[in-house]
Amino acid sequence: MSTNRPVERDRIRTRTPMRCPLCRSELRDVMIRDLGGVTADLVWQLHAGECTEHGWFQTEVISRPPREIFAVNKPFGVARRVVVDGQEFYAFSTVWNDLPDHEKRQRVDPFDPRYWQVRRDERARDYDRSKPSGQ
Repeated sequence: MSTNRPVERDRIRTRTPMRCPLCRSELRDVMIRDLGGVTADLVWQLHAGECTEHGWFQTEVISRPPREIFAVNKPFGVARRVVVDGQEFYAFSTVWNDLPDHEKRQRVDPFDPRYWQVRRDERARDYDRSKPSGQ
């Protein structure tokens, strides 16, 4: 058995608990990039996927559910502006932030979809379709 095999860094066309922060639809063209780990039990990944209506989003997982989901220009790219009801957003906080500290210190499954949901007060009821998401 050879130990010189390349490490698979990216998983393409896979699944993620992340949903579009605006419409909650399942993302397409999902990619997960393994960034490695500091210790054997530390999961460190970037998840990226595209909503057909609202564009690309990504988040970082470091052994805990993500704290926020970012609108990006492309997978693993730079943040982009999203206009919702006249307000600009570059990131959407998840409900993980709202948990009491004693719950956040407990071991949880970092891929449990309940923790990946976006705070309700930050999602648009009526997404402003008159403005492209990248402007």
